[in-house]
Amino acid sequence: MNPNLRHLEVFRLFSRVMSVTETARLLRITQPSVSQALRDLENQLGLELIIRGQGPLKLTANADLLLKNMEDVLDNMQALRERAARLRGEQDNSLAIASVHPLTGWILPQALARLKNSHPHTRIALEAYSSREVIKHVQDRTADIGFTFLPVDNPDMVVRPLMTTEMVCLLPKNHALAGSVQLTPETLDNETIITFGQQVRQEFDVRLAFGNGNEAGRFLTTNLSVVSADLVRQGLGIAITLPFVLTPRMTQDIAVSAFRPEIRRSLVAIYLRKPGLSTLGKAFLAQVREENRGFAAHLDALGVFVKPG
Repeated sequence: MNPNLRHLEVFRLFSRVMSVTETARLLRITQPSVSQALRDLENQLGLELIIRGQGPLKLTANADLLLKNMEDVLDNMQALRERAARLRGEQDNSLAIASVHPLTGWILPQALARLKNSHPHTRIALEAYSSREVIKHVQDRTADIGFTFLPVDNPDMVVRPLMTTEMVCLLPKNHALAGSVQLTPETLDNETIITFGQQVRQEFDVRLAFGNGNEAGRFLTTNLSVVSADLVRQGLGIAITLPFVLTPRMTQDIAVSAFRPEIRRSLVAIYLRKPGLSTLGKAFLAQVREENRGFAAHLDALGVFVKPG
């Protein structure tokens, strides 16, 4: 019996996450459906692919040998579908996007509005994750394109630079320090600092800049830049964050100062080298680049360091 393509897709994802539960979650199907698909594939191939026992599930040696062939089959089938669609005069009509949270507040929504104007019947899914999760979703092919921060150490991915910028301080416009060109841990000595949770890389850099200033109650953490801005508005502290939250509306009642020592981050777009971006994905990336240039000019006018990619 010939292998079922859907079963190959299930097995490919399972081989990356090595969890029936996670495979089911990513594919939005039930765990029994995943287990049945894996067993059906083994029956179709006449080979055991998974070692099932008391401990964690493992791939057999035969599975490791066949994975590359499965990848080639699925990539070729995707290319065939896209070629056939072009020959029928059809356009790609769906796009799954995974992004770090900061971009979902301005750049990506603006780019999506442009895309919908030119591709009104497109089905779009935009979901926000941590940098590590964005990379994983693109790798697992549950996202067509991702937007994240460097580093991205995956030879199977194309990495397109978008912007390099630096972390800034947000404070109420009536704060005594408002108008300062730059702020340092010394000038912020008596302030409550609003920043990211400790699992985020830039949080580590911020804590490092403050040295031993980690006394209880000094830091107020959140995993969303937009929340940090709202906390600033409520007078709960000074936020040290990435500047993607600084939309034109946001800067009406919030002052911005550079933070020193300088902490820079580089934003990139990522997608798999094979099969590459669809025509729709390329159109969306072009719109993102256009919005990115406009937002970079906005940050530059605020005095924030920015270098478009």
